[in-house]
Amino acid sequence: VWQEPVMLIVLWFLAGSGITIGYHRLFAHKSFKTYPIIEWIAMLCGSMALQNSITKWCSDHRRHHTKLDTEEDPYSITKGFFHAHIGWILKNGNYIVENVSDLQKKSAVKFQNKHYWKISLFLSFILPVLIGFIYDRPLGGLLWGGILRVTMVHHFTFFINSLCHYVGKKDYDLNTSAKDSWFMALFTFGEGYHNYHHKFQWDYRNGIKWYNFDPSKWIIKFLSIFKLTYSLRKASDYNIFKAKLDTVNKKISELSETVKTDQYKNRISRIMDRAANNLSMLKKIESKYNMLGKKDSNRSKYKKEIKFYKLEVQRSLSALMVVFINMKSLV
Repeated sequence: VWQEPVMLIVLWFLAGSGITIGYHRLFAHKSFKTYPIIEWIAMLCGSMALQNSITKWCSDHRRHHTKLDTEEDPYSITKGFFHAHIGWILKNGNYIVENVSDLQKKSAVKFQNKHYWKISLFLSFILPVLIGFIYDRPLGGLLWGGILRVTMVHHFTFFINSLCHYVGKKDYDLNTSAKDSWFMALFTFGEGYHNYHHKFQWDYRNGIKWYNFDPSKWIIKFLSIFKLTYSLRKASDYNIFKAKLDTVNKKISELSETVKTDQYKNRISRIMDRAANNLSMLKKIESKYNMLGKKDSNRSKYKKEIKFYKLEVQRSLSALMVVFINMKSLV
């Protein structure tokens, strides 16, 4: 009946958002700040996903970032796709809960630590049954709003640990197994842009371009309009462009080991020199702009200058990409 797929979608949205906005971007990475009432809502929604407590989840995730692709990484892709996806949970590794002292002071976290299983089992299974009683199908409520919904939320979250370290692009950091996948972003509330996330893990955004599907980013930004979220952290344009230029340059360097690049050396040098000059100017202008008050009359002038230098750096990046593509065609 129509109530059941609707329940699936609504509860999926609440649980998925609880993980991406709450557990991940708020608690694990502190990419923005909010008030206790929002923390409580995020805790309840995240508990509905049945992915363990905030302290355990964040401890594992912070360890994943600091120990990426090593033996100490809880869900390292180097141990295989299955291990990164769900094997690490089935193996039940005894990872110590650590590096979460900042979270244990929060009232929502303390309450969850005491009553996690009661909260999670009630919201995940008993609540869908009670909703099912309203339209005389408690078993249907359990199957759609409980079992199927929990299973889907689990696997789409796990695909970030497995598939997004397996297929996709590396535009921001080559020294990581994490990859950007716009396709996975569709099912994980924007978490698919994983290469960017591992480079700038404290950014409240994962998809930084306006057309990137990242509803978690949109919700956080929307709440900031009403001052429910604040101190939203994001990487500067300078750091983002620098990461992209460094990545393309490194790809060219690696390619030059197998392809003769003498004909491109001078061109690459000119592009990088121009990019470095414009990047330096962008950094200076951004710094000055950030020091201005919101009502300062110079804001519009600096905005125009920032836009100009961003365009110039983008041109250098595009030129460098053309060189890389030409070199690649020689392989």
